[in-house]
Formats: sequence, C-alpha cells, structure tokens
Amino acid sequence: MTDRPSSPIAPFSSGTTFLNWPRVSLDQVRPGMIVAGGIPCEFTGSTIGPRLGPAAIRQRSTGINWRWREPGPGGVVNVSDGSAVRFREDAAVGDIGDVTIHSPQLERTTEEIRACTEGIVRRGAFPVMLGGDHYVGYPLALGYHEGRRALGETRFGYIQVDAHFDLQDDNPSHGKYWHGSNARRVAELDGFDPANMVWLGLLDIAWRDEWEFVQRSGATAMTVHDMRAKGVERAVAEALAIAGRDTDSIYVSVDIDVCDNSAAPGTGFINFGGLSAIEFLTTLQCLGKSEEVGAVDLVEVTPPRDLGDRTAHLAARGLVEFLRGRILEPTGGSALIG
Repeated sequence: MTDRPSSPIAPFSSGTTFLNWPRVSLDQVRPGMIVAGGIPCEFTGSTIGPRLGPAAIRQRSTGINWRWREPGPGGVVNVSDGSAVRFREDAAVGDIGDVTIHSPQLERTTEEIRACTEGIVRRGAFPVMLGGDHYVGYPLALGYHEGRRALGETRFGYIQVDAHFDLQDDNPSHGKYWHGSNARRVAELDGFDPANMVWLGLLDIAWRDEWEFVQRSGATAMTVHDMRAKGVERAVAEALAIAGRDTDSIYVSVDIDVCDNSAAPGTGFINFGGLSAIEFLTTLQCLGKSEEVGAVDLVEVTPPRDLGDRTAHLAARGLVEFLRGRILEPTGGSALIG
C-alpha cells in the first residue's frame, strides 16, 4: 500500500485561530510576518492531554483579543504605568494551523514539524509554535536551525524556560527521543553550542547524566531561586547575553510547568514553588523585547488537568506579553491624569 502524500499542515478542527489572526497557508507567509502554528503531539510524553494544548491556547487567546479590542481605537490602559496601548492593525500576522501528527510514527511526525518550521523561517517569518509535549521543541529547533542556515546564519543561542533540563540522553523507558530529551538533541545540532544554552526557572529534580552534561559542557542553569535572588529582569538579561554571545539569533522554548501549580495546574508535572503568574509574564515580556530572538514555542499545556482554563489562559497571555513589542502599539502617550 502506498502512503498518501504528506502535508506539513493539517486542517483546523475548529475555526479558532490564535488571537483571531487570519488563517494563512505556508505559501502566504511573507518576510516579517508573525506566524502561529499548533503541534498537537503527546505520544512521546507521559501524560494524556498535551495534544489538546494548541486548541486550548487558541481558544483562550480569543478572549484576550476581544477584551483588548472592545474599547475601540483608544485601546486599553496598563494600570501599572498608565500607558495606553492597542493591537496594531498593520501587524503582519497569521495562523498556519496544526502540523500533521502521525501517531505513533515518531520519525514521520518529526519530519512534518521540522519541515513546517523550516518553511516558515526560510520565508523570513517569526514562528510562534504551540505544543504539544516538549519533545516537539527538538524538531521545532531543528527546523529553525535549518531555515536560518539557509538564510546565512551559522550559530544559535538557546533559552529554555522550564522547571526541568530535558537533557536525558537515553531514557530506559522512552529512549533518545521523548519529552525529556529535547534539549539534549538540540545541543547536538551543528551551530548550537552548550556555552550559548541557558535554562531559566529550574526546580524539581534532574537525572545525574543531565546534571553532569551541564557541568562539563559550559551550559548555564538558573533556578527559580536564582531568578528571585537576581530579580527576573536581571536574570533574563543575563540569559539573553549568554545565549546571544557570538551567535546570530536565539531560539526560545517555554514549558508551562515552570510555573507554580497554583498558577498552572493544567500541565504534566506538579511543581511547588515555581514561577508565579506575574514572574512568568515578566519573564516572557523581557525575552520578547530582544531583537535577537527569532522564534518561540510554548508547550505542555494539558487541558484535562486544568482548572477553569487558567493554564491555557496564562499561556496565551504569556505569548501576548512576549509579542508585546511586535503586535501592540501606543495610542498616543500616557493615559495618566495630572
């Protein structure tokens, strides 16, 4: 039997797109665009539900879009500093849909994710990819790596916001390709030097081979406690400086389990003492300000474990904060009176 032709993009299961962005095909992607895409993959993980993450994030993002657009041209006011902002009407944005997942065909699924991401990057666009379990971070980074190399780049930085390293080389149950090995596989790609790889928000535990890899490779690990001691803004600035040292661009991968379980119960691992919601939003906003960052993924939102969609909402809001400088604009000065 002959396999049917493979397409890197699957149809939407519903009409919802991220932030109500227009639906686009890969052929419609142009330089300078911000392109969202879903990776509904969970079969390399240890939890049922991450495949539903992209749809949940998209759904919650529509509420953010409505709430911020409802006031009209005057936009909304940030009560923390009095600044008035609105969504840019001229922002070049689109949602490409979901990558086809061939469960349980890992090699074929990996190639679909890689090809889609490379296609977006080769066209000069900025990928915003929604997982899915964290294994997908490897083929996403692989596609980013190949797309950017086609554009002339050779060296890349990497920042992972996560409670865990995901650096296991060969897990006795899952092997070399699963949601606990994604960063290890990224570190093996030509152009990704561990000296330019940074972890933010580590908590929980690590396997000994992960710990030893970090110690011998020159990678940088910042725990939640390190971030609080330094201050979130300074910690992120240091991470960007390390990842950006002598590199052409930076890939950012975000696992929602970096957050305390009270803020993000809908994920695979329960972590106590993780980043608070405001620390998480600040981290993503600071990362998104960097012009060196060329792509972001956000993974491990697991709707069956969520409470009131708070995790999906936090993920969507986090991506808005990350993209703030790209999709928001001031409405004409401060809204403060006096």
